[in-house]
Amino acid sequence: MTLDDLTRIASAQHGMFTTKQAHTLGIGRKALREWVRAGVLLHPSRGLYAVRSLVDTDPVPWQSHMAEGARLLYPDAALTGLTAVLAYELPVWGCQLNRPEILRPIQRQAGAKPYRVRPLRTERVDGPWGHCVPLAEALVQLCIDHGIVQGVVSADAALHRKLVTLDALKAAVDAVAAWSGSHRPRAMLTHVDGKCESVAESRARVEFGSHGIHVVSQVEVRRADGSLMGRADFGVEGTNVLIEIDGKVKYADGDPQVLWKEKRREDDMRAEGKIFVRVTWADLETPGKASAKVRRAMLAESA
Repeated sequence: MTLDDLTRIASAQHGMFTTKQAHTLGIGRKALREWVRAGVLLHPSRGLYAVRSLVDTDPVPWQSHMAEGARLLYPDAALTGLTAVLAYELPVWGCQLNRPEILRPIQRQAGAKPYRVRPLRTERVDGPWGHCVPLAEALVQLCIDHGIVQGVVSADAALHRKLVTLDALKAAVDAVAAWSGSHRPRAMLTHVDGKCESVAESRARVEFGSHGIHVVSQVEVRRADGSLMGRADFGVEGTNVLIEIDGKVKYADGDPQVLWKEKRREDDMRAEGKIFVRVTWADLETPGKASAKVRRAMLAESA
């Protein structure tokens, strides 16, 4: 048997194969080591190999390859946390992508590099990358592991796409009430909003809420006759202040028509007494900067 035979097996397994599968073809450890040294194979975990030409080692797609590897190594495993969230093609922000996260029916957490392995306490469901926990539970685990803003970013997207309900999220948070770190998903629930349409909007909403600025998402602005003039990403409750979040790609193509229509829309809204605040991705990188912009507009309105 040759490397071509292994490649045929791996091509049906998202580029991955196990040491055991190689041995069934009569290929020993010595040959595997030589192919790894030659750069033909990758050896990401004990008992697991990848055919380099069949895999993408960028962080997000590599998680999908390693999810398949987990299925091959541990048939009783379920994806959780960040890895399960990525399987649903939901955005993640500010998360380390170096360790795929799985659950197994074991008694305590294990360090099976490069996997983070935890005890399986819940049901398994079928997901895009194989068995995983229900999405609401995965979102809660991501929040515990990586942070409140990170949890909100992914949960907002899941709510917006109707992949999960707010009731399911609340139930998943209640289920971990006794866990260490459960304060994070409890805080996440106070910020989530399925009306948010981008990572930048979700990040901004958390910042505003943390600074005591109460906003409403996707505010419709109407003329005196009731006709719709446009929509703003946020409106500050009880004020005429509107907030637009300029994400990294919102105007990436630089189309003059798009920019002109956006300017005209804002001018029309200002004519109706609205005050516009633009928040950029760079503003969100400096804690408090976006909120300070909004505060200045609120003060200007009340002056």
